[in-house]
Amino acid sequence: MRRRILQTAFVRKSANVMEIIKKLRLKFALNAMIIAAIFLLVMFGAVYGLLWSNDITTENRMLDSAINRPDDMSGGMPVKEDLVYTFVANGYDVAMVNYSNFVAQYGDDAIYIVTKAIDKGDGTFSYGDRHFAVKSVETSTGTKYVLHDRTTRHEQLILVLIETIVLYCASVLLIFFIAYLFSAKTLKPVAETYAKQRDLIANASHELKTPLTVISTNLAVVKSEPEMTVQDNEKWLSSIDKQIERMQGLIQNMLELSKLEQSELPKVTTNLSEIADGACLEFEAVCFEKGVKLVSEIQPDLHVLGERTSLERLVVILLDNAIKYSGENGKVGIGLAQDGKKIVLTVMNTGAVISEEDAKHVFDRFYRSDGARQNDDGKSFGLGLSIAAATVQAHGGTIECKGVENKGTVFRVYLPVAKKTA
Repeated sequence: MRRRILQTAFVRKSANVMEIIKKLRLKFALNAMIIAAIFLLVMFGAVYGLLWSNDITTENRMLDSAINRPDDMSGGMPVKEDLVYTFVANGYDVAMVNYSNFVAQYGDDAIYIVTKAIDKGDGTFSYGDRHFAVKSVETSTGTKYVLHDRTTRHEQLILVLIETIVLYCASVLLIFFIAYLFSAKTLKPVAETYAKQRDLIANASHELKTPLTVISTNLAVVKSEPEMTVQDNEKWLSSIDKQIERMQGLIQNMLELSKLEQSELPKVTTNLSEIADGACLEFEAVCFEKGVKLVSEIQPDLHVLGERTSLERLVVILLDNAIKYSGENGKVGIGLAQDGKKIVLTVMNTGAVISEEDAKHVFDRFYRSDGARQNDDGKSFGLGLSIAAATVQAHGGTIECKGVENKGTVFRVYLPVAKKTA
């Protein structure tokens, strides 16, 4: 029943985490879209502005060329070139020009277009669905007008504007979807950190619950018989002391893990060979008591750039774990060698072969396989290998674990070789 409640609570927490991550992804994508929208708006606006400005410049050059051209009034025919019409007028009376071609082009609207051109003088105007540009200059015979039908150019510019707007909107939406898809990868470390923090609190609370319960129970027993001496209560007080020591160990491990993950370690060139040899010497007595054979193959003078205390703890954690699960009359081996630009630390043990599923999670906080639970000595919290993994990561290396059939379990650590100083 309790397991079901815990599973339900875990599912609810996971759902809450996923909801938070979805909101973060959406917010990330929206921010990316806004930034992209502003950038694309400036870029497309600049391109279209240049296109519009170039059209106006071309228009003005054409009108200037037409208005400076000598008038050809022979036969009373207006000058017409690319729908550019030239005529001379005094007031609203168009004189000296027979603009029958203009009338043929625009029909009954011709007189109204000419009237609007005279009213405008210089600039652009519209009549119905047609668009015109006009330029005028005073001459000895009256005011000379150059009229250009720019409807086709105007429609082309409007079409380009519509295409630009469509392309702009499509680009912004595409960037939003791409940003949303990539946000999953971008926010993955955030999700992992959040999940680790949540699991750390939940697992730490669970681990602390048992010793606190034991302490509370023992104190209740001591209080129930106040006439008894300290010696009489030695069993209960010893149990309390042991549980306090257990909690201190847990808190210390959690602090070490937090330190490794959140702060930069002071690194110096360190002789990893000396550390490995020292750890082997330290565990010789332990191996002798448990009947475990310890074999070492350590190349001398292999150096890494790291923090000595952390590296010593790394080797001790791996050796302690190997000895603990090596089995009766088992064998533990430790090797240290250089492979190119990497130093490889190998720790293996006989006994039960770790499964592929356990190997995937063995470095997770508070994770203990079934074998670990069976061999639990009351002091293990499932944080040792997490600390080892964090130590390796803090030193720019990698760590892996795998089971070798009919042989045992192997841990390998890869650390970069320290650069030699002159």
